[in-house]
Amino acid sequence: MNNLVILRKRVEKDVVSLVTRTLRGKGILSVKEGQQVSPDEIIGEASTSSGFRTMNLSELLSVSPHEVGKYLVAKLNKRIFRGELLAFKKGWMLSSKKVITSPTDGVLDFFNQETGEVRIAFLPKKSKLPAGVYGLVEEVDKEKGQVKIKTLVSRIYGMLGSGRSRDGTLHILGKKDDLIAKSEVQKDYAGYILVGGSLFFKDTISAAISTGVSGIITGGIEAKDYRSMAGGRLIFPKKLDNDIGISLVVCEGFGSIPLGDDVFELLSEYEGKFVFMDGNKGIISLPSPHSSSLEKVKGTKLSGSQEPEPEGRIELRLGLKVRIIGNSYPGEQGKLVTVDQSQTLLPSGLRVQLATVETKRRKLQVPVANLEVIG
Repeated sequence: MNNLVILRKRVEKDVVSLVTRTLRGKGILSVKEGQQVSPDEIIGEASTSSGFRTMNLSELLSVSPHEVGKYLVAKLNKRIFRGELLAFKKGWMLSSKKVITSPTDGVLDFFNQETGEVRIAFLPKKSKLPAGVYGLVEEVDKEKGQVKIKTLVSRIYGMLGSGRSRDGTLHILGKKDDLIAKSEVQKDYAGYILVGGSLFFKDTISAAISTGVSGIITGGIEAKDYRSMAGGRLIFPKKLDNDIGISLVVCEGFGSIPLGDDVFELLSEYEGKFVFMDGNKGIISLPSPHSSSLEKVKGTKLSGSQEPEPEGRIELRLGLKVRIIGNSYPGEQGKLVTVDQSQTLLPSGLRVQLATVETKRRKLQVPVANLEVIG
């Protein structure tokens, strides 16, 4: 009896692909097409506005807005430093003197005579853009501030996802079956991509967003939490376009499901390394950390499609690596060792064809319909 089951590509190693590096703000790119780059090489620099701070000097000086100008000491459009005198009013009779200093470094760029408010613009921050990978520059778009680099990556295809393309340093929080609590998210994880175990709680995700974490990779997630992140949808569309300030890739499905051995083992090899993820596409890209990968990059042409479909159909055969789906033993992986030729009557009253899967710890019997072949 021929059985066609889902073939799901979960892990793909050593693929020549393009990664896009983008300036964070207006700036200058310092590479050209065909140039060879390394991970620490700076390929561009940008300046980003850090915001501003407003102060109502009328209230602070206890004068009318129209009087503020004669007490203002600092000059407009000039740099001012934290603690520097901003405004001064002498004491008189029963009133005490008023000394107002700048709460921050910046530029005094606006004074409203009608309200008595002043604005201090924070100094722009300069950010350098490293290549992040060993590769060859394929395209430089100065208008968009983007560089596309041909490089060697390993890919992980998730089941679900949300959030735009982001990058960061990969950090594994615990074992593949750990439940990740809010207390696990530390203040110094800003810019990191965190790998959890079987579930990230809702308040843990909120804490990660507040901390500035770039992304989360997890085995499972509660359906209601995913729905709130993915615009109210439960089914993962091919082209989702949602972002709530963090990227998410769920590798196994809904509920508490440990990360599969194939995914967790590969991620463990990249602990502390720079990686990319696209939540809306459900893809994690792990750049090769070896300079020798450049030789393969130089000698390989890019395929027409940079995002092969991770799902298809295949005939079930003994010896294939399979993953169990459904309510029984979700996410377990192993080798298919037998498939019954006849059907078995289950306690539920259903007649199904059973298969035996040998995992690292045990042998499991499950319906053929609850299997998918993984690659």
